[in-house]
Amino acid sequence: MATSAVSKRISDLEDTLAVQLLERHSGGVRPTAAGCELVRHAKEMLLLLARMRADLSGFGEGVKGDVNVFANSTSIVGFLGKDMCGFLGRYPGVQVRLEEWSSPYIVRSVRDGIADIGIFWSGAASAGLTILPYRPANLVVVVPRGHALAGETRVAFGQTLDYDHIAFHEGSLLYRMTQQAAAAARRPIRTRLQVTSFDAVRTMVRAGLGLAVMTDVTVGQPGDEEGWAVIPLSDAWASLEIVIGFREFDTLPRAAQHFVTHLQAAARSAD
Repeated sequence: MATSAVSKRISDLEDTLAVQLLERHSGGVRPTAAGCELVRHAKEMLLLLARMRADLSGFGEGVKGDVNVFANSTSIVGFLGKDMCGFLGRYPGVQVRLEEWSSPYIVRSVRDGIADIGIFWSGAASAGLTILPYRPANLVVVVPRGHALAGETRVAFGQTLDYDHIAFHEGSLLYRMTQQAAAAARRPIRTRLQVTSFDAVRTMVRAGLGLAVMTDVTVGQPGDEEGWAVIPLSDAWASLEIVIGFREFDTLPRAAQHFVTHLQAAARSAD
């Protein structure tokens, strides 16, 4: 929706309710006390709507409906393609709408009722949500062939600080984790360039511009290692977990409940 259309609808709502919902100033807007109260009621209405969808979805013949899923890039690249394919093959009457977002935004969206299900890193603050384990992921270092670390079987993150890094964008979990680890070691990261995709990382490493920290599930398919070497990180913080989050299982539409159950079954079969 265009910003002008949003502004017009809010103004109309203020006229209808006879209250000011936003304080407008040169730097932007912020909600008034009435605006915050309206948000609280709106969230309750969304939750009530979710419960209605869940209750009524059981009366249909077969399983039909829409499932809104927000997921982080690692889960989409690493697992969701295969798992969603299996789910849709079993439930052809269900349409899964998948959007890629960062883990903190996913949590907020699920909490606010924008998404039915979120798939995100376990480290994200997720108070108020039901959390189920999904898949593990471990951090690795990818280095160009011929790099000084290429012959190692495992490396500590501190060893990588002697070399140029290809870093992810600043909003990514990997960026924050590596920055925190470097700060704990009281050493800077020699960032040569920052990118926003796994393909860009792989391309830059193969070109010999530096090494990169990635998850083992986003490195690529077996046999894709031509031009680089993949080395596990030995640090304790390099073991991660991707989780499934939602508000309440009973309030999910029947199709979304089946989707959660399918993801868990797919994760168990992959162990």
